[in-house]
Amino acid sequence: MGGIPHLIIGDSAVAHIRILIRLGLALAKLVFQTRQWPDDRLFIRVVYKTCLKREPDADGMEFYLSALRRKSMNRVGVLRSVLLSNEFRQIYGLPIHPLDAVHQARMRLVRQHLPPAEIIVDLGGASEDHPEGALLAMGYPYHPKEIIVVDLILPRALRDSGLNPEWITPDGVRVRYHQGSMTDLSWISDESVDLIWAGESIEHISEAEAEIVCQEAFRILRPGGYFCLDTPNAALTRLQSPDRLIHPEHQKEYTFYEMLGMLERAGFEIIEALGICPMPESLKRGMFDTKELVRNIGFTEKPEEGYLFFFKALKPGSPVRRLVL
Repeated sequence: MGGIPHLIIGDSAVAHIRILIRLGLALAKLVFQTRQWPDDRLFIRVVYKTCLKREPDADGMEFYLSALRRKSMNRVGVLRSVLLSNEFRQIYGLPIHPLDAVHQARMRLVRQHLPPAEIIVDLGGASEDHPEGALLAMGYPYHPKEIIVVDLILPRALRDSGLNPEWITPDGVRVRYHQGSMTDLSWISDESVDLIWAGESIEHISEAEAEIVCQEAFRILRPGGYFCLDTPNAALTRLQSPDRLIHPEHQKEYTFYEMLGMLERAGFEIIEALGICPMPESLKRGMFDTKELVRNIGFTEKPEEGYLFFFKALKPGSPVRRLVL
């Protein structure tokens, strides 16, 4: 298992210590009975049964197996992820931070609602500690041929690797970095990309620049390709922070219909729209309720009610070539 993970100190410390002792005993018993260390699948089962008191669901099992296979997470990371999950905190009556609730809902979105693709452009998808990029780190379940990450920053591991470095994951996904603004995609050829993902990034550029990004996304996508994005819902962020945007680096927070209009003007057809962490009561009362956000970790088919909203936008035409999964 390596070392003991760094965990949150405070009310959760006792629960974590108890679980670590229980998990250690369960693993020791298993090793004694089988005379061998458990494989990844069995390790995940033991962690789930010890920490969450249930068998792993198919989605969770695949997420952790994929993370271990790609080496974006080791076994200590799996344990830490489960111990910091909202489900664990709910079981043991521990408080859930709103940002953790949003992050876990977004990870589920990436695993369940993004389509398979061979060539992907990830706008703003660099991750400080993950050279494979945020998309794979968040659990994208498919095996693309190449991911092109466009961002102003590089992961820590690649900062001394020269201009536009790349990373090959252990399972053969090529992750290529282009250090620059998502507002300039002129270097990408027409109709050369199957999927564009903008995960909480379009709010970091101006409205005029976002219009250009949508137009450029339409240009570089193959017919039948998808532009998928999620972004904070201004109808709720204005309740949360009436006097300013919710993050100092945000330039524009959109309502659902503002973003819908922008995508349709660029020529896209909306295939799916979801609200992430729905907050209908806050909207109804005109008062932001953090507890409602934390309670509703999931999706709604009323995207205008989500703390964030998600679009899966299609460039009309023949379907993109699908992977054999």
